[in-house]
Amino acid sequence: LEITKVLNGEGIASPKGKRWTKNVVYKMLCNEAYTGTFVWGRQSKHQAEPLRVEGACPVIVAKSRFRRVARVLKSRSRRVSNPRRVASSYLLSGLVKCRDCGRSLTGQAAKSGKFSYYVCQSVLKQGRGTCDTPRLNARRFEGLIVEQVRDNILTESNIRKLVRMVDEEMGGVAAEHRRKLDAIDRELADVRHRLERLYQMVETTDLDVSDVAPRIKEHRERHGRLEVAAEEERHRLSERRAVLDSVETITAYARDMRNFLRESELTEARPFIRSLVKEIVVEPGKAAIRYTIPMPKDSPIGDRDSEELPLRSPVLSSVTESGRWRI
Repeated sequence: LEITKVLNGEGIASPKGKRWTKNVVYKMLCNEAYTGTFVWGRQSKHQAEPLRVEGACPVIVAKSRFRRVARVLKSRSRRVSNPRRVASSYLLSGLVKCRDCGRSLTGQAAKSGKFSYYVCQSVLKQGRGTCDTPRLNARRFEGLIVEQVRDNILTESNIRKLVRMVDEEMGGVAAEHRRKLDAIDRELADVRHRLERLYQMVETTDLDVSDVAPRIKEHRERHGRLEVAAEEERHRLSERRAVLDSVETITAYARDMRNFLRESELTEARPFIRSLVKEIVVEPGKAAIRYTIPMPKDSPIGDRDSEELPLRSPVLSSVTESGRWRI
């Protein structure tokens, strides 16, 4: 995140000419191409070993530094680090604010984690009575916000825009696949040339075929792996289609995106929500969602960039006037 702040602050464009994001930086830090090595077939359908071509592109980063960075990334992964240190377990953390006092609502667990709430920081730091904004049942409140985002964002016109964006992105991916295919073809030509020279030496000299058999075997195996890699790149290129504009496709995109918001893990859903929601301002009885962009005209709220929602039970607090928890 700090790297993205520096790059964006200095006005340096990302490889695609846009603002830097954490995902872009992460992919670059994991890309061996910057060390001069192209790698194909990490997700090969044939379960073959990845094909590595050393010196296929200019060396920008030393391999020793690349390995050090890889170790740091691995040490900070969610599988290694305490999840609480990696990210908050609350979907809307940092987005919810109190209208009365202007402070953030913070996630708080109760009953040994059995229940969770969003609570104004004034109440957390100064005690009950310092703010009238009620506690909000975290999971139900998050569900309410997700439903609103789905209804307002995933409209037909927005999905059509998304499809066009996907097609443009696929165009860039296709160009990358073509570059990879060209590199593979050059490697194939080189291997064929080497094999031809070995065969010619066997035919025109007294060299025994057993002397060059290991080398011939090595080149033929490499030739086979290259052909598999080339076929996979051609297959990926053939899958690229023009803008998808049929009703069936649009419906499928909307359904997939809705399922994504409903079923995705917190680390996947949070960036999606944050890219669309600027802030959520809460006061007794209602909440206002402010979006990062105006909604499409066919959304339930028209082309506005904010909406107000009533907050009723069971979203509101499960705390009685006496301060006792109520299930």
